[in-house]
Amino acid sequence: MNTKEKIFDVSLDLFSKKGYDSVSLREIAEEVGIKKSSIYSHYSCKEAILMDIFEYFTDLFKYDELLNNKDLNLNSDNEILLENPELFYHMGSEAIKEMMSEERNLKIWKLIFIQMHYNENIRLFFQNEILVKPLIFWNGFFTILKEKGIIRQDTNPKLLAKEYYSFPIYLLMEMCAKYDDIPQGCLDNFFYEAEEHAKFLLDCVRVK
Repeated sequence: MNTKEKIFDVSLDLFSKKGYDSVSLREIAEEVGIKKSSIYSHYSCKEAILMDIFEYFTDLFKYDELLNNKDLNLNSDNEILLENPELFYHMGSEAIKEMMSEERNLKIWKLIFIQMHYNENIRLFFQNEILVKPLIFWNGFFTILKEKGIIRQDTNPKLLAKEYYSFPIYLLMEMCAKYDDIPQGCLDNFFYEAEEHAKFLLDCVRVK
């Protein structure tokens, strides 16, 4: 691990535990084992470290091979989506689980929840990447199922998307509020409960 990577990881660890505004560059430098002035060889300011963290996180969703698998394409010709919506959800869930199994990525989730009320950049990131984009995806998911007659015609895809997605967000916030370092067993339970909720909701609106 080079010095820039150490600065990245130490900063993320401190930000996720103490909050972004409570951490100084001097503290980061001391934890890394370098002089404060040495940080400027890699980052122009503390804000630049934060932006690097979120760029890294955004790129995970853009370029992750599992998440971008063609079997997870949201279109009306996707046989997995049409024949087994639960499997479609499970495949996406497994991709997210793989991503979240890395401690670094869990710390970023925690940082987002801690700081979104205090930092405009984090608030906008949360709004766009964690709320808006996933809800657009799940709205499309239920719209396709409705158009294909898999779920009832009296359903509202937009409301279903919010119901579908809000429960995992609640579980994630619950974990982040309870633990500094989220144990693997808790993470496994998170994905189990999220999938059980997804199956329950689909069963409630499926055409019998």
